[in-house]
Amino acid sequence: MKYLPNLLVLLFSIGIFSSSFAGVYDDWPDEAICTWLEQKPNHEGYLAENEKRELNCFDDPNFSLRNYEPKHVNLNMY
Repeated sequence: MKYLPNLLVLLFSIGIFSSSFAGVYDDWPDEAICTWLEQKPNHEGYLAENEKRELNCFDDPNFSLRNYEPKHVNLNMY
């Protein structure tokens, strides 16, 4: 019986913290997902969101892959 308050606090805190986590991309509009896919077409998170929302970004006539290649920059600190 002396563990009941601790158990209730534990269950209450789990309930609060578990409900506060939402999907990473839930607040972003559909256009943003398609724009991100133009930049990184192989990103697993963007591809999963594209499928989840049934956007079909790759079938959109305005969709065009961007040829972005990151360049390594050598910086010397003195």
